[in-house]
Amino acid sequence: MREIKFRAWDKENKKWIDDSDIAINQEGLLFIRYEGQCNFVPMSLTKSANYKIVFFTGLTDKKGKEIYEGDILDCIYKFDGCIKHKLEVYYNDEDAKFMLKNIGECHQPNVTKTMGNMTRSEIIGNIYENPEKQNDASEKKNEGGKE
Repeated sequence: MREIKFRAWDKENKKWIDDSDIAINQEGLLFIRYEGQCNFVPMSLTKSANYKIVFFTGLTDKKGKEIYEGDILDCIYKFDGCIKHKLEVYYNDEDAKFMLKNIGECHQPNVTKTMGNMTRSEIIGNIYENPEKQNDASEKKNEGGKE
């Protein structure tokens, strides 16, 4: 059985809030326990918009680090002539599963993969703390360079 874990990206303060400091009630309302506080504070709908909740995929990278949606991975596998790939983890609502979008130098538009064995993958960042990693490859291609 997959462990259900999540974390929240605080858009205003640009930092992660661990799942031990987050609670979501049955109505879907968000509660946060701020640093140094004992009690959870309810967030208004307006305040909740300052947080992005991301879920643990149930998988770990080659170093044993937990993979969450929004993570960016370096992955080594042979596909379409490329060996090293940069992949973004996202949740596909339509298929109800986590998937990988190729965003690296070997980027093929609209090509996605289902997540599987991640033992040859390593987390190199995420789209919240490192949004520039999403654009690295396309910028380098435009400059005529390689990733």
